[in-house]
Amino acid sequence: MKRAFIFGYYGFKNLGDEAILSSIVKMIKEKNPSTQIYALSYNVKYTEKVHKIKGVSRNSIKDIISTIKNSDIVISGGGSLLQDVTSSRSLLYYLAIIQVAKLFKKTVLFFCNGFGPIRKRYNKYLAKKIINRVDKIVLRDQESKKLMEEIGVTKEIDVTVDSTFYLESVDETRVKKILEKEDIPTDKPLIGISVRPWYVKEDFIDTMASFGDYISDKGLNVLFIPMQASKDEKVSKEIMDKMKNKSYILTKEYTSEEVLGVIGALDILIGMRLHALIFASIKGIPMIGLEYDPKVKAFLRMVNQRSGGKVEELDNFNLCIEFDNLWNKRDHEAEELCSIGANLKDIVRKNKDILNDMLKWV
Repeated sequence: MKRAFIFGYYGFKNLGDEAILSSIVKMIKEKNPSTQIYALSYNVKYTEKVHKIKGVSRNSIKDIISTIKNSDIVISGGGSLLQDVTSSRSLLYYLAIIQVAKLFKKTVLFFCNGFGPIRKRYNKYLAKKIINRVDKIVLRDQESKKLMEEIGVTKEIDVTVDSTFYLESVDETRVKKILEKEDIPTDKPLIGISVRPWYVKEDFIDTMASFGDYISDKGLNVLFIPMQASKDEKVSKEIMDKMKNKSYILTKEYTSEEVLGVIGALDILIGMRLHALIFASIKGIPMIGLEYDPKVKAFLRMVNQRSGGKVEELDNFNLCIEFDNLWNKRDHEAEELCSIGANLKDIVRKNKDILNDMLKWV
């Protein structure tokens, strides 16, 4: 019986990262149902309950080393794990996992990762040395490949798409129950907004509140969708409190599959979080992305969708113009997005083949 250890930003109830883990687990189990799957987690009980796999506490060095030692393959299944924008500590933590895996001569797979940016010189040197020892590298976008090559990675790099495109949503009946449970009306078109805390001034809250009111004044309902409740709820509610019109928010805890279903019930999504935008593209929902990170811009380019601009430079007037343009062309945009989404789903099936080929080799 083979064992796979997947590491990433799991157990923090960030629905984007949980969607990545769900997708990878699904890919493995469909072709290799007997494989024992372990995943790094901040909340082991949550990970085991949601994903039906074994959790390994990210705070237990002993358990992590033991799991790596007893695994056949170690998979980097996160988003942009290797970056030092937030801190060097996170980067060094994940690089250490790869280094330990190679010390035990384990097969290491980078699976549909984002990458970078890495800014500090020593961090670049260390990342280059360790990544060049990885057995196979599969990234989710060309920008990540470019950044990896710029620091000196010479290994062959494949570029596909985010593994989340393999995720399937709950059915319409479950979505309807969620909306009813949250007292979210469905008598008008529903516009979703997904924001996250970032290094922005108070005028970000004011701009988004004015924008939310503009949408409401058009006879549409606004629904805030936290992708990581512990962080996104606060900034969402700050915007709601400054709005003159009533808006709504998902308040309870949901799985990635459930939120994917809810996003599928929208007419348009305005989002900061990358995986909120990915969820919209999976369901063919037109979007306006708010760029807080280069990965958002790269993804919008990939799916040919609109940008509202950089978060630090948001302008209410421009946002309203972008929204009106999208609203007037939403049916055409949705049709085009469905076509792009179908192509991306074909590519993600190749990811499944890559993953299962690696499992055969170990």
